[in-house]
Amino acid sequence: MTIQLEIDKDKLMYLFEQGVLCAADFRCLNSISKQQVAELCLSNCAKHLQSTSCIIPINMHKLN
Repeated sequence: MTIQLEIDKDKLMYLFEQGVLCAADFRCLNSISKQQVAELCLSNCAKHLQSTSCIIPINMHKLN
């Protein structure tokens, strides 16, 4: 059974940011919605990458 619903763009972004909803969890019913969801996903991903620091130490010394 599926449920069709409409959701505000800002609310959808909030759910993506909180990690409680992923675009893979649903499907868009038209191409405009699909494009908007793709843009939200990319924006959320970019925010996450900008705020996440690298936790893997990088050795800057040359090995002999």
